[in-house]
Amino acid sequence: MASPRHYGHSARDITNVMQRLQDEQEAVQKRTFTKWINSHLAKRVPPLVVTDLFEDIKDGVMLLALLEVLSGQKLPCEPGKKLKRIHWVANIGTALNFLEGRKSAYRGSPIKLVNINSTDIVDGRPSIVLGLMWTIILYFQIEELTCSLPALQAVSSSTSSLDSSTSSTETHSPPVKRKPPPPVQGGVRKALLKWVQHTATKRLGLEVKDFGPSWRTGLAFFAVINALRPNLVDMERVWRRPNRENLQEAFSLAEKELGVPQLLDPEDVDVDKPDEKSIMTYVAQFLKHHPDREQSDADGQSDEEREQRKSLRELKMWLNQLERDAIQAQETEGNLAQQYQLFKSLHVQVEMRRKQVEGALQSTQKDGMLTVDQALVKQAWERASNRLLDWHLQLDRSLPAPLDSVGAWLHEAEGALRQEIIVHQAHDVTAATVHRALEQHKDVLKSLETHQQVFQRIHKDRSVDGVPIPPDQLQDMAERMNFVSTSSSIHLSRMEFLENKHHMQGFLILTESKLKSWIIKYGRQESVAVMLHNYISFVETQHFFENYEALFQSLKLSAEAFVNADSSVDEGEMGVRRFMREVVAQWRSLSMEVRSVRSMLEEVLSNWERYSSTVASLQAWLEDAEAALSQPENTKREFFRDLSHWMDQHAAMNDAGNFLIETCDETVSLDLKQQLLLLNGRWRDLFLKYAHADELEKWRKDHLKAVLALKELLDTAEVKLNVPVPISFLNVRAFLQDVENTKQKVVAMETQYKLAARSAQLLAKDAPQDEAARVMATMATAKSQLSKVRERCPSLVRECHVLLPLLEEMEKHITAFYQALERASRITSADREADTQTQQKQKWQDLLNQQQSCKRCLSVIERNHHALQRALSSSKVLRNFDLSLLQKRVSEIQNSTQGCLRETGDAEELLKKHSDFFGQLDQRLLSVFLKACDELTDILPQEEQQGLQETVRRLHKHWKDIQSEVPSHLLRLKVEVEWSRVAVIIKDCRSELDREMQALSGTCTSERVIKEHRTFFRERKHLTLCEKRIRNMEDLCHKLPDNDPVYRTLDSTRRTVEEVTEQIKSTYLKLEHHPDKWKEWNDRFCEISDWLSSQRRQVRLLRETARHSSHQEQVDAAVQTLQEAVDAREESLLWLKSRLAGLSEVSSDLEVQRQRTALAKLSTDLRALFSSLCQWGEEGSAMFQYEELREEVCGALEEVLRVRREAEEQISSILDAEGLEEAKQLYLIHQHHLKRLHTNRRDAELLVAHCRQLQKGEGLSQSLHQLEGAFRDVDHKSGAKEHNLQETLSTWQHFEAERETVWRFISNTNNELHKELIFNSVDSLKTELEHTKELLTKVEECSVRADLLLEKAADIQLGPKNQTLLLQHAQTTREAVAQLQDHLNKNVVQVEMMCMWWERFSSESEGFSQWINETEKELEAVSSTSSLDPLDKHIITVEAVADGLEERRAALAHMEADCEALSRFVTPGEAGRIRTRLAQMRRCWEELKGRAEQLGGQLIQSASYWQRYNDNFEQCKKATSDLKEKLDFLSHTLHHHLRHTRASRIIWMSARRLSS
Repeated sequence: MASPRHYGHSARDITNVMQRLQDEQEAVQKRTFTKWINSHLAKRVPPLVVTDLFEDIKDGVMLLALLEVLSGQKLPCEPGKKLKRIHWVANIGTALNFLEGRKSAYRGSPIKLVNINSTDIVDGRPSIVLGLMWTIILYFQIEELTCSLPALQAVSSSTSSLDSSTSSTETHSPPVKRKPPPPVQGGVRKALLKWVQHTATKRLGLEVKDFGPSWRTGLAFFAVINALRPNLVDMERVWRRPNRENLQEAFSLAEKELGVPQLLDPEDVDVDKPDEKSIMTYVAQFLKHHPDREQSDADGQSDEEREQRKSLRELKMWLNQLERDAIQAQETEGNLAQQYQLFKSLHVQVEMRRKQVEGALQSTQKDGMLTVDQALVKQAWERASNRLLDWHLQLDRSLPAPLDSVGAWLHEAEGALRQEIIVHQAHDVTAATVHRALEQHKDVLKSLETHQQVFQRIHKDRSVDGVPIPPDQLQDMAERMNFVSTSSSIHLSRMEFLENKHHMQGFLILTESKLKSWIIKYGRQESVAVMLHNYISFVETQHFFENYEALFQSLKLSAEAFVNADSSVDEGEMGVRRFMREVVAQWRSLSMEVRSVRSMLEEVLSNWERYSSTVASLQAWLEDAEAALSQPENTKREFFRDLSHWMDQHAAMNDAGNFLIETCDETVSLDLKQQLLLLNGRWRDLFLKYAHADELEKWRKDHLKAVLALKELLDTAEVKLNVPVPISFLNVRAFLQDVENTKQKVVAMETQYKLAARSAQLLAKDAPQDEAARVMATMATAKSQLSKVRERCPSLVRECHVLLPLLEEMEKHITAFYQALERASRITSADREADTQTQQKQKWQDLLNQQQSCKRCLSVIERNHHALQRALSSSKVLRNFDLSLLQKRVSEIQNSTQGCLRETGDAEELLKKHSDFFGQLDQRLLSVFLKACDELTDILPQEEQQGLQETVRRLHKHWKDIQSEVPSHLLRLKVEVEWSRVAVIIKDCRSELDREMQALSGTCTSERVIKEHRTFFRERKHLTLCEKRIRNMEDLCHKLPDNDPVYRTLDSTRRTVEEVTEQIKSTYLKLEHHPDKWKEWNDRFCEISDWLSSQRRQVRLLRETARHSSHQEQVDAAVQTLQEAVDAREESLLWLKSRLAGLSEVSSDLEVQRQRTALAKLSTDLRALFSSLCQWGEEGSAMFQYEELREEVCGALEEVLRVRREAEEQISSILDAEGLEEAKQLYLIHQHHLKRLHTNRRDAELLVAHCRQLQKGEGLSQSLHQLEGAFRDVDHKSGAKEHNLQETLSTWQHFEAERETVWRFISNTNNELHKELIFNSVDSLKTELEHTKELLTKVEECSVRADLLLEKAADIQLGPKNQTLLLQHAQTTREAVAQLQDHLNKNVVQVEMMCMWWERFSSESEGFSQWINETEKELEAVSSTSSLDPLDKHIITVEAVADGLEERRAALAHMEADCEALSRFVTPGEAGRIRTRLAQMRRCWEELKGRAEQLGGQLIQSASYWQRYNDNFEQCKKATSDLKEKLDFLSHTLHHHLRHTRASRIIWMSARRLSS
């Protein structure tokens, strides 16, 4: 028994499968219906295209356009780009109402839209949208094309009669339950299928039973095409082809030859269950091309009409005869029973022919009208029915009382039950009619129990007061009474339901009508306000939603009562519950739309208000603005200061106006368009006049931005293409990568050039002529540079690809050379004393082998070097390739070959040692050696002589090479000695410079450091010694060849000395400009200056006091005191002069000159003060005081102007400082200078105030005005400059700190990146990967910071030199971060690849080992089985193992490749472990393969033995059988012979007895 879990999974699987099938069906229908819609929308002018059916149909525009094409009618539509959901719903509602108002061409009844609501279409629900499309296709194409087919008419007539019979109401008998009519599409489907069968498929022997799997092969499509155009299809060839090919050709042929659009795709039809609706849609199109369609339609129609008219005439004659018979029978005399029998016989005839008559009265016209014959039949039927009804009432009233009243009441009750409510166009009227009828019927049926009791008593007695009642009539009355009693409750509940139903329908129709009146193209603001008021009145005042709830509850109760009374009313399309669901769905849609109406109306009203207010204000402003254009520039600028506000107002006006144009009716929209056009024209003219200059400036900015971007790209490309490339494999490959990247950026360069050219053309039209010429010249230059870059890139890529193989080969041989050289060095450095003679011989042999290897590598290196030289000399594009590095490497290798055993160590010791060694070389040793070799050659056998001679020749040549190399070698050692001496001096110099900078940053003063600097560098003359050593090196180098490597040593030494010289100069300049040496001097100077200013004020006060003779003694005493103080200050002045003389030796000339000027001015002022005090008694005249004041004012003015100039010069020097620290120091000096300026200003202000009090002379007044003007100018300029200077220094400091942080991070990260990627486990590899990704994230953040640095560098306002330097620093930082990011990205990719290799190797090796173990167990099981087991099974097992081994061969090779890739990145121990594991797996595989082959051979041999045994056994069995048969025959013969012999013997013995 299955578990519940199992059932749950099964149910879920079934649900998933069903959902998948439904999705596939919807996808097929969506494609088919979309193609069908587009085939019809292509006929529209202009044509439309649907791309996504569910989305494009939402707004209703496409749907209305499709219905217009299909019907030929113009339908109202809400167009526009700013449609809201409420307009979408309105468009969909228009389409659905149009469809419901049309009649089916198939049966003449209105089209029914079941469960299709506007909101579902607007929401894009797939099932609802596809259902709507299928309804349109069914009624507008399939029914239109099949309605006139003869095959359909039979189905139509039967279906129509069935519909009419079921829709009619019984008049004389109780109603019975009937099956609902079949759906319309069933008849259409049968007719279309029958047309296909009769027209096409039966002729070819095809069986088409449906519109699904029967069409999968494509033969049915070819059959239809062949029936329409027999000469198009070769059916013999079609039978033999696959489905997809048939389907594709059939669809293409139908589209090309018949014009049938290809709505289907072959892959949608070639499935197990093709979609029937899609195939029906496609097949129905072939009906347009049926050749006999019109003729057959006409013939069939005429025959049917004749037959119908004949049938109607016969019915009319029968009804007329029935009426005459009824009149005649009614007039015939007889008792009541006889009369009732006559009535009953006629009534039975009517009931038997009722269905035929009702079927004949069904309209066959599209407009639903009856023909003349049908109308005559209907009149005859009504007359006959009324005649019988009146006769029946007369017979019931003829019964004795009280049965006659019962009979009359039964007729009245039956009439009530039989009464059909006339449905008026207005549902409220219908509801009122139903209500009145319901009240009447309640009055009639309330006496049911009374009449029922009376009738039951009479029916029981069969008579009334002894008068017998005709039994047939009494029985019919009983049945009628039973029918009334059982149907009354159903009838009343039905009437109540109908009343509530029509009330609800009226309410919903009223709501829809209100919605239609609200969802329209709106009018003016007043009409929208009125509409909003009406909406509020209808919805809120009249309690719209509460009314619906009350109606719905009443309808719900009556519907439940109706269903409980008669459950059959809940069946079919008109079921009660179905109606309730439709009401709920319709209400959901309507309520949502009603709620959305208010927001829409409020939005429209809000836009009207905003539009009206902005238009009024903007018109007034435009008039003022047009007048302001003719005003002066200042007035115009002041007026247009708030232009941004009016631009917002203009945008708001256009937004509101465009919204209103989209949502208002045509008249209002036209007025709005004209008003907007006028206002926008005025705005545009005004804006063009005023904003032309702004637009020109914008063009300049755009052009500058585009040119800068283009220049940056071009400069970067030029730098990358022209950067010096020291030739090596890695450098050339990196250069090639840069060239390829530049080649890819050419498109971006061209785009930037186009942008710059477009803005340049705009500037050239309106800009001044010189500016336009300059812009066009810039563009011409940029175009030339772009052309050069575009032309150079391909040739550079091509020639670099030529050089790379040569360089790669050189790199390999250089590596091999140095490896051989290292091995040779190890051999020569080994201790030879402990070696035996054999070991020494072996070592010498190894040494010779390594030397030969070095020579072979050198030969390849030199050959490739010459090839590279030739390639570069003939190349026109590789001019930036530098051979010096390669030449240096080749020279080093060549020198290394000369001195494979060269010693290393201190140059002077080596020079002494080598000089002594090579001085002891004696040619006689070589002669003795050669002589000994000759003698040895005579002794040795012939076969050993050649080897000895070769060794002698090689040693002789080596001796000569060494002798020729010795002078050059000693010269190189001498150069190296000189270089080492220079290096010692350079090291001392740099140490001294570092010490000085550290001392300066500590407590030591710059003055002392300068003296130490001079002592060290001028007295010891380090640089002179370096120059002397360099000259010695030059003399030694001249004795060597030009290409000798020592020349590079000489050049590097020169550069080093030059760099140190520049460092010494820059350090000395920093020491000279350091401000600490002037601190004490400035303090004393400021002290004297401040004292002098205060004493001047004191003198002026004394002069004021001297005017009063009463204070003369006090004044004289004060003057005497001042003279003594001035004398005392003379000592300070002398100190300043002497100190200035000392500082002039350790400071810059400019600073000394400036301070000397200030000191001279201070000395002059002090002497002037002393002179004025000495002449105190002589200066009583006013003229003298006036002259003195004038001189003081002029001196103050000159001082202010001088200090201002100095401040400006200091600011310029700060901005041009070589570094931030120097700028800070200069800024401190500048602040001190400003402090002095403020002190002088206070003194000058006091002087001005004093002069104002005296008010002497116009000349003095003029000087005062000049002095005050100078003060104002200083205040105006210095404040802004000081603020800008502080901001600049702060930004600069922040920039440097941020740059330092970025470079620190770059340095740390580079250190981590340069470590070797060696791992000992997967975990360490994954840890490294995570760490690298974290670094990459940090680098990305650092990249953002580098970009911000570049922006800051452009914003910092320094001097031109510093500005350029700052931009270069920022650009360098950004490039370094970009390079670091590229490096990290490569590392991440590499580590991820390694991780993938390692994990794949681990998983594959684990799987391989597991498979090996399992396979060994299988083979073990095979080998250990007994001989009784079947051999075939074992052979199959072994063969499967052999196949698996072959499959694992590729896996093993793959693992070996991964192992080889991993071995470069793992530790030696881990690499050994991996290789050991791989070797073990390879060995296991080979052993398993050998064992499988051996076991397979054994099994095959055993099988052959077993086969041979079976053959022999069969032969033995056959021989044994034959032998047995022979023995049986022999036994039988022998037995027969014995019997015969025994009988003969008995006869003989008997004869013998007889004879005796």
